[in-house]
Amino acid sequence: MDDPRSAAKPPPHFFLPRVPPDKQEAAYADLARLCGAFAAPPGARVYSITYALGGAEWTATVGQQLRVVHRRTARWRGKQVARASEVSDPATILAIFAGSPYLVVTDKGEAAESWESPFVAERPTSVSYFVD
Repeated sequence: MDDPRSAAKPPPHFFLPRVPPDKQEAAYADLARLCGAFAAPPGARVYSITYALGGAEWTATVGQQLRVVHRRTARWRGKQVARASEVSDPATILAIFAGSPYLVVTDKGEAAESWESPFVAERPTSVSYFVD
């Protein structure tokens, strides 16, 4: 099932959350260097990825919280019924670097339940790029 929040809008122009426009390029290069990733040129910068992990569908989108959708099928009144539950992590996605694996950088903050930053995302099922 597609996320209606992202289906209605095309990817935006490149940005880093909470970074002034005149410091975007330097901050992007710094993030890449800090996590040992390649700083992609304009036109090849990742905006959002979706990947499978632990039987769930995970979506990491720059400027948003990491989102996971758990899907399951259950019998109810003799019929198979599909159910989905959505959960998000309190950390904001700052950047996504393509590679094998992809690296996802967050602002992790003070939330103890947040994933380490950066974390790896293996074999995305979909990738969208910033418009440049």
